[in-house]
Amino acid sequence: MIAKKMPAFAFAAMLAGCGGFTEDTNTANRESAGNGELGALVAKKYAEARTTQTGFVAVDEKSDSLTLVLETFGGCFKNDNTLSYNFDYYYADSHTFAYSFRGDTLLLTYRYIPDPYEVDQEEYDESLVLVGGLSGELDGVWFLTQCRYREDRMYCDNDGYDTYLKLDGNKVEVRVADREGYDYMQTVFVNQLFDFLGNGGSVQLETPYYYSSTEFGQERSGIVILEKTNTTMKFTHADLTFDLSIDYARYGDSLHVTLKSGDVSCVGTVREMDDVLPEVCSVDNEAYLWKSDSGAYTYERKNSREFETCIDGILGRNQE
Repeated sequence: MIAKKMPAFAFAAMLAGCGGFTEDTNTANRESAGNGELGALVAKKYAEARTTQTGFVAVDEKSDSLTLVLETFGGCFKNDNTLSYNFDYYYADSHTFAYSFRGDTLLLTYRYIPDPYEVDQEEYDESLVLVGGLSGELDGVWFLTQCRYREDRMYCDNDGYDTYLKLDGNKVEVRVADREGYDYMQTVFVNQLFDFLGNGGSVQLETPYYYSSTEFGQERSGIVILEKTNTTMKFTHADLTFDLSIDYARYGDSLHVTLKSGDVSCVGTVREMDDVLPEVCSVDNEAYLWKSDSGAYTYERKNSREFETCIDGILGRNQE
């Protein structure tokens, strides 16, 4: 299974265009206080979340469209084989949507254009679903649900992070929070781990934030679950007992997991950073710096191979 690598801001993966819903709306100049209890809850969760991106908004009321421009100031670059931080670097990532309201729900619609290498894929309109503000008012704090309309049919995900959007005049701020009580044992990571135990392959350590049913992988690999919580699991495989725990997980930031069997503990770690800090932009971190589409470097350090090798050792499996 290929992991879906999600950016810090869910919109950033979407090449957006206007289209879809065209209901009449009015933009208010004041900040919305939110819609009753739901609005109060969204505002509270937004206040507790961490800021990931900021920028500005351009609204065209005549065409019911808005453009979100997410800004980056400063970045890490490599020139003449030398890494250096450019404090004057500026990058603006823009996304245009048609906006409309269905009651108190804000819909942001874009045209999905498939990759030219994808086979039998067609263009379609998809609408992101946001709640928490007031009908007819763009300004306010909005919760970006994990649901979307595609050709008027709703589809929902169940991933381990929540995204909030604050529209305030011509300003936008995006915040992300890890979901409380999220079941990290029903994710792409655990599904890949089960497959790896039974059939080899690979484990992508950055995937415990993305929901996946693990039933098929469990059955195929002969996994028997003895105990389970949202962050831990005891199970058996090939006459061995394993204890799995998600010790720390912060979406888009870092991860620490442990798989233990007997006296052997296999530890997996991830540290990632979309906007590299000046102190990270150094030759000491060169192996973990990756060039992004904007030209600036991102940072990702993980020990997936060491984690897999440790598991192979527990299983007595040949290691290449």
